[in-house]
Amino acid sequence: MSLINKLKSFHIEGAVSMHVPGHKNNTIGKLSDVIKPGYDLTEIPGLDDLHDPAEVLDQLNAELAQKSEGYHAQAMVNGTTNGIISSIYALNEKVTNFYIIGEAHKSVYHGISLVNAAYTVISEEELYESELASSCVIFTSPAYTGSLDKNIKQHIEYIRNNSGFSIIDAAHGAHLSITENFKESLLLAEADVVVESYHKMLPALTMASVLFTKDIHLHRRIMHYINHFETSSPSYLVLASIEYAQQFYNEYNDEIFFKKRAELIHCLKEAEIDVAEQDDPAKLMLTWKRGAYNLELSFRKTGIYSEMVTDAGVLWCLPLWHEGDSYPFKELLHKISKLTPAVSSEGTVKDIDILEGKICVANIVPYPPGVPLVLKGAAITERDLKRVKHYQVNHVKIEGIQYNINYYMNEAEL
Repeated sequence: MSLINKLKSFHIEGAVSMHVPGHKNNTIGKLSDVIKPGYDLTEIPGLDDLHDPAEVLDQLNAELAQKSEGYHAQAMVNGTTNGIISSIYALNEKVTNFYIIGEAHKSVYHGISLVNAAYTVISEEELYESELASSCVIFTSPAYTGSLDKNIKQHIEYIRNNSGFSIIDAAHGAHLSITENFKESLLLAEADVVVESYHKMLPALTMASVLFTKDIHLHRRIMHYINHFETSSPSYLVLASIEYAQQFYNEYNDEIFFKKRAELIHCLKEAEIDVAEQDDPAKLMLTWKRGAYNLELSFRKTGIYSEMVTDAGVLWCLPLWHEGDSYPFKELLHKISKLTPAVSSEGTVKDIDILEGKICVANIVPYPPGVPLVLKGAAITERDLKRVKHYQVNHVKIEGIQYNINYYMNEAEL
């Protein structure tokens, strides 16, 4: 019962969430009022079929499509990763090349690798110098940290006018446009495909995501692949949470959110913590004079759990506070006011020098945020290894590093 006991321990110790999912330990929204274990049913008569929706799930998709005019919608239970990879498969039938703008989640690279497609990582400026006909451009907006591509509408229009296709990985943007005081939803950029993770900032269960597609024919091709990759026994609890999250979105009032947000920022500054507000008002990047990694550890020692820590700071995903929420806001402020620097120890640095100059056999990915540091097939440089060691010293999880070490150690033993 190690996993169950670990989950219980977080509740017993009163962990305060400043991370995803958006229900924040079931304190935002009233998810538990509508999601109950007894609702965990399968495709019995009347509950429809997610892979061929014609009844209640078809109605759910129609409700989701109302979020932005001109889109077809599909609820998903395998997360945004499922939507991204399925979209890449479908568009690979139409294009000969993929462009990736800036940093992208590992699922983008996984999808492109699986279809064995050509791709190029380019900047926004290089987009206007690229051959876009028969190409697909993949954007990530908002970024993990809450920054938004302010010119994305212009980019999408330019791509469309030059016979290209576009995908927006908007995993972190399902809550945008929730009120007029939040930045515009990425759906308004009118890309061919937009994929949103409802669970990240809205009160929905983890893996709750929605695919939005402009063209019905492309939508059907993407659904062809989703039906291959997505579980044939989808969770009706996750599906119901998507419907609830959409209702929450439609009815949300932000007055309490911005009031508590201002109070929180004041409290952080009183504690001598620097606050960098992001494009997304529900994201804050925090630093202090002892460094970001010490700040994250200090938060954790007092029972505040953050979303991510990097050299740039500690990322907080704010709750969408509302009338009647049960989020422990006063406790959060109290913990911040009593915050003291933690005594930190250096993480274990693995013997990775064996990898210098070797070809990466599995993506090396700091997680979070899930953006590859070294891609499979690339040469691992001394600079790469310095960055990996830096992350290891600061207790950042690095996916793929042990696989690479094992591969080359086993090769050396042969």
